[in-house]
Amino acid sequence: MARNQQLRVLQALDVARTQLYHFMAIVIAGMGFFTDAYDLFTISLVADLIDHRYYPDGQRGDYLPVLINAVSLCGTVPGQLVFGWLGDKMGRKRIYGVTLLLMIFCSLASGFTFGKSTNKSVVTTLCFFRFWLGFSIGGDYPLSATIMSEYASKRTRGAFMAAVFAMQGFGNVAAGLVGTITSAAFVNSSQDKIDYVWRIVLMFGAIPALLTYYWRMKMPETARYTALIAKDAKMAASDMSAVLHMPIVPEDDGVNELASQDQYGLFSSEFLRRHGLHLLSTAVCWFVLDVTFYSLNMFMKDIFTKVRLLDIDDDLLKRTIRITGVHTAIAAACTLPGYFFAVAFIDRIGRVKIQLLGFTMMTVFQLCLAIPYPKWLECNRNKYGFAVLYGFTFFFANFGPNTTTFILPAELFPARLRSTCHGISGAVGKIGAVVGVFAFHLLRNQFRTLLFVLVGCNLVGIMFTLLLPETMGKSLEEITGETEEGQTLDDEATTVNVA
Repeated sequence: MARNQQLRVLQALDVARTQLYHFMAIVIAGMGFFTDAYDLFTISLVADLIDHRYYPDGQRGDYLPVLINAVSLCGTVPGQLVFGWLGDKMGRKRIYGVTLLLMIFCSLASGFTFGKSTNKSVVTTLCFFRFWLGFSIGGDYPLSATIMSEYASKRTRGAFMAAVFAMQGFGNVAAGLVGTITSAAFVNSSQDKIDYVWRIVLMFGAIPALLTYYWRMKMPETARYTALIAKDAKMAASDMSAVLHMPIVPEDDGVNELASQDQYGLFSSEFLRRHGLHLLSTAVCWFVLDVTFYSLNMFMKDIFTKVRLLDIDDDLLKRTIRITGVHTAIAAACTLPGYFFAVAFIDRIGRVKIQLLGFTMMTVFQLCLAIPYPKWLECNRNKYGFAVLYGFTFFFANFGPNTTTFILPAELFPARLRSTCHGISGAVGKIGAVVGVFAFHLLRNQFRTLLFVLVGCNLVGIMFTLLLPETMGKSLEEITGETEEGQTLDDEATTVNVA
């Protein structure tokens, strides 16, 4: 088998017409991201309730909401590294179920406490389970991205992966809706009932994950793992024949030939030469994006309080209703449309151009917030203009680097290192999220300065995006150099020869 030829099973996947199974894969993988976003962002909506409930009358420190927000993000870092590595060593599907089970358990456990509901027992238990919840969420990133990239055709791969990631937007909206409804249900209750609000909101995250566990376990292993890593040509052909509804002949000789080609490791000089710059660029771009995205998202209530879009109210539940209402409005009006645009244009414009556009427009809107910042504070009517520009920042984050930083690491690296490298890029990104959370805490009284710092992050993202190759319209093997560009079979030839 020549180096520039693909296995027929992979060619069949690359040119396959869109069918029901692709949409099922999007929903199954996407519900994981729905849960991820719900669990990560919902805690910021109830952090004040927990803070005031267990540290009342000046006993609390202003560090507590920051700690509660950051602990799950800290858990995502080792989760992405560990599960990303295991996805390449043990298979995408086998590890996929483990992350979901851990997510379900920790979502439920976050609503329970040990001891007699003292402040220390509640906060310690919550932080413990939130860390492991973050660990499972971290694992979902590389596995979902890798599975979807390896299932999709080369013409629709970007749109399908963006659609999986767009479920994050629905999870964001759901977090606001569940928070609003639950708070409204207890608004006239006693202070002790506050416990029910945050516990119900956090535990609700287990439901969508639980509903998709069965279907996630029924998904077959990806053909690229089975053929290129496990070296099982018969299983790869059998699985994809069932998925694509066409007969595919196993190619044992082809798999054996691939086994002798370019088996370099992650820490080899060959990997550094071929993909070192790619890994550096995807990691840095994800890092600077998450500094912005998580600091502005998780502390939205603090920012809108400063510009008087939210009023400080003695009634915690009424304030929570306002906070969750604003969160939902921003997510529905700006966050979701950004994801929709990414799905629609990712395979038309290209990943690199969309990432450049996103970083550039985020810079423009953040400068529009930062430069006249004192003016935004002068007049009460200005708060609505501030909210609109703030929302456009999220629109171009999602129709931009928030989506593309998820897609590119699942396309640029060879199959045997794909999940690992995605995990490394994502882990560096979540370190950026933690940095963003603590940066906001340190600069919470200097929001204008923080905005200029975020502008600098965007400029760094632009520079490193320019170092990335475009992957649109190419097979994964062409992108990684496992086959030569232009040497894969066309649609008609593949259709004829797969049998």
